[in-house]
This record gives sequence, structure tokens and C-alpha cells, in this order.
Amino acid sequence: MKNRYLTLLSLIALLLAGTIFTLGVGRSRAHKLVHPERSYPQRTPDEFGIENWQSITLTTEDGLRLAAWYIPPRPETDGAAVIFAHGFGGNRANLLLQASMLVQRGYGALLFDFRNHGDSEGTITTLGLLEEKDVAAALEYVLAQPEANPDRIGLVGHSMGGATVLRAAARLPEIDAVVAESSYTSLEDNVVEGVRYIAHLPAFPFAPMIIYFGQKEAGLDITLVRPIEDVPLIAPRPILFIHGEADRLILPDNSRRLFAAANEPKELYLLPDVNHIGVLEQDTVDFEDHFVTFFDTYLLGK
Repeated sequence: MKNRYLTLLSLIALLLAGTIFTLGVGRSRAHKLVHPERSYPQRTPDEFGIENWQSITLTTEDGLRLAAWYIPPRPETDGAAVIFAHGFGGNRANLLLQASMLVQRGYGALLFDFRNHGDSEGTITTLGLLEEKDVAAALEYVLAQPEANPDRIGLVGHSMGGATVLRAAARLPEIDAVVAESSYTSLEDNVVEGVRYIAHLPAFPFAPMIIYFGQKEAGLDITLVRPIEDVPLIAPRPILFIHGEADRLILPDNSRRLFAAANEPKELYLLPDVNHIGVLEQDTVDFEDHFVTFFDTYLLGK
């Protein structure tokens, strides 16, 4: 009888310890999801051969001030301009290499820090839900510039930025072409993959717990971030999906599924042996050709 009692106590203790551990992991990872550590731009457009750039401030619909760089388009591109959106925990400098590929050909560019990132205001990150307002603020600024052509506006986003530009393009008819790099199909899928492949923990119960506490901290339903439901709405505007096949942070199957869900015109460009961050570091002739040709085709009509 005594042994059974001790066994029962041990089982209760294990169950309690497991519950406390699960709750602790859920709270901790949810906090990091909503409050990522900030990084700040360590490089400027000058270092990429970009001249005539300006430091500007964007104001979002909900009153946040966002730090940004703007490079006006040159006449040879008939006012074509592209807005660049960085990933989770990143900043506007992360996309300078890709921006330079277009700027050197006469495109305009706007690179900004998302809310709660870099030098921008904000206290929470919502993985694409409220960040859609940041893209809208960038678009509003570009459309207000006399040298920009409202019929030649593109979006580029990496990771969280990729998910956000897909959401934004589905709701902003002014956008004419979209490049989504290393995007996730939905926030829920992204959390599940992160728990399995990064934390090496079982998806259940940890993923639902992280999402639950993340929503509590954000005060919003972040599960509404589902780019896979947005991509069919973007057509007839074109989308180029780019993903590194060695990405273990957001698996390349995400872009395959997004591509399958999108309507024509659409393109899928997979990069062998390239990881999540490696997409931002691609300076090969092949990458530049794919990237630039997409915008030349759909923004300039070449």
C-alpha cells in the first residue's frame, strides 16, 4: 500500500514538473516571439555604391514612427520603385545588397525598419499582422513622391517580411509585383516547425502553448497571419517565391506550398545549399539575373 502511495506521489510530481516546464517554455518562447531582441543597421547605402539616398521617417496608420531610407528612381525606369521589408529580428540594412541590384539599374527603393525593430518605434511584434500597416505606410510615402510612378511599384520581403508583403499585396491593389523570400505559409506552421526543428521539442503541447501565450502578450489573434490564404488574391499581379533549399529555420516546403496556392503569373526559384540568412547574401550572377529580370519584366515591361 505504501509503495502504491509513493508511486502515485511520484507520478503526480512528474506531471506537475512537466506542466511547469511546458508552461515555462511556452511563456519564454512566446515572449521572444513578441519581443525580439533588436538589431540596428551597421551599414549604410553608401557602402553598396548607392548615392542620393535619404534618411526619412514613415508614420503608420496607428501612429508609429518608422525609420527608413529612400532612394528616388531615375528617369530610365519611368519611376519604378521597390519597397524592401526585412525579417524577424532584422533591420533595413539586411536588404541593402538586393536593393543595390535594382538601384544601380535606375530603380527607386525604400528600405524601412518594421515596428519594434531597428530604429523604429513600437513595443510588440506580431509576425505580419500589424506589420502590414508598416508596408502600407511605406507605400503611401512612395506614392507621394513626384518621381515615383504609381503603376510601377514592387515589394520584396524576407522571412517575416516575406509573409508580410504577401499579406499586404493581397490588400493593397497599388502593388504591381511581389518577391517573397523564405516566407512561411502561416504563423502556426512556422511555430510548429520552430519547435520541432530548432528547439527539438514535440509540437504538442509546446506549439499551442507558445501561440497561446504569444496572443496573450500581443493582445491580438496572431493566428490570422496566414499568407497561404492571401496569395491566391494577389493575381493577376506576379509573385516570385525564393527559398534556400538548406533552410532549416523556415523549411523550403513553405515556398512550394505558397507557390502551389498562388495563381498565375508566378515563379519559384529554389537555391541549392543556401540557408535562411544565405538568401540575403546571394551575389551570384544567376541570383541577380532572376531577381532583376523579374522586376524588369513586370514593372518595366521589358
